[in-house]
Amino acid sequence: MAALDQRIRQRARLYIDKFKDRDGCEFVAEFAIPFPVTIFLDLLDFPQEEVGQFLTWEGQLLHGDDRDARTSAIRAVKAYLLDAISRRRKQPGDDLISKAMTLEVEGRKWTDTEILGHCFNLYIGGHYTITSNMGLHFRHLATTPSDQAILRANPKAIVVGIEELLRAYPAVSTTRLCTKPYTIGGATFMPGDYIGLSTVLAGRDPEDFDAPNEVRLDRKPTHLTLGFGPHRCLGQHLARRELQIATEECLAAIPEFRIKDGFRVPFFVGNIIHVEKLPLVW
Repeated sequence: MAALDQRIRQRARLYIDKFKDRDGCEFVAEFAIPFPVTIFLDLLDFPQEEVGQFLTWEGQLLHGDDRDARTSAIRAVKAYLLDAISRRRKQPGDDLISKAMTLEVEGRKWTDTEILGHCFNLYIGGHYTITSNMGLHFRHLATTPSDQAILRANPKAIVVGIEELLRAYPAVSTTRLCTKPYTIGGATFMPGDYIGLSTVLAGRDPEDFDAPNEVRLDRKPTHLTLGFGPHRCLGQHLARRELQIATEECLAAIPEFRIKDGFRVPFFVGNIIHVEKLPLVW
């Protein structure tokens, strides 16, 4: 991950440069959404010119309510990735697709289907979650000037500060499918019902954290936001670097920011919690 630092920093500056000399930006659309996609393209050695296409597919996959459009986007991404895998078979490089082809499981090489799943998971998991966390983190900083000032005065505090923000504002929850009738708290769930499990509340557990609803940037928490044990996020180190570098570069490039006066931040609450728009002004 350390070897990727400079590339990640360059990508962050590319988008920040587009709005830093203005008096504000729509942070989600202008930075939080496109920035992690460029890192995905770098990791798989795809042309940066494809960022617009991947953003379109991402919108249809995760934000739209048109089932046909979602299905079409999945098929398009699958076709794109399978074509890339075929090309890497013939001419491998120094990208994650080529490296996946050298890996073994139970004494055999990965199949194209397994590599496809690996790449698709990186696209969805490595993009949407970063976008969501950045939106939540920057909303906090925009509404808490004292914390923003702490990180501005001491950029080295950002590494620990990000961990506290991850604890306080986890984005990813989970769902389970009910397989048999079950009653809890007076509510009965039937087979086929989807159950939303508020795993995000783990970071606010008063048995584990003193004053859990307070954000203390020097807390150094051990949190479950990036999973635990065999369910720990494989991309956690990359996620941390992206969040840290994005915060460092934004605070270094733009003055103290706040949410545009009169704007009420809209939250999307589901499997992944995120803010849909975040107009910042400075």
